[in-house]
Amino acid sequence: MAAPEIQILVCTNERGPDATKPSCGPRGGLEVYRQFKDRVRELGVRDRVMVNRTGCLKHCSRGVTVTVWPQNRWFAGVAAEDVEAILQEALGGPGSSKDTLPNLGWQERLERLAMPDIPWE
Repeated sequence: MAAPEIQILVCTNERGPDATKPSCGPRGGLEVYRQFKDRVRELGVRDRVMVNRTGCLKHCSRGVTVTVWPQNRWFAGVAAEDVEAILQEALGGPGSSKDTLPNLGWQERLERLAMPDIPWE
């Protein structure tokens, strides 16, 4: 198998119950990760896209945090229903894969999810 063109990292970090800082796991990180894995498989792009769950991506207050490489795109507050829009952008936009999102404001959704330029936490 060739090296993937796109890598998607999903924070699934879980801090203990006494932690003062939030984490992505309890906010649905694992569900988001699974949704990415399922859609990549359904779209038949597993040879192009690798999805990995990670520990902390250093934007704890903005989780669930997702980043897409090599585009270096960072997303905050990602939920399972946002996965399709992020995948569409990573793959080149609607119409670029065999299964596409209806044009229901996917770019606006991505703008809403864009990680603000904030310091690492």
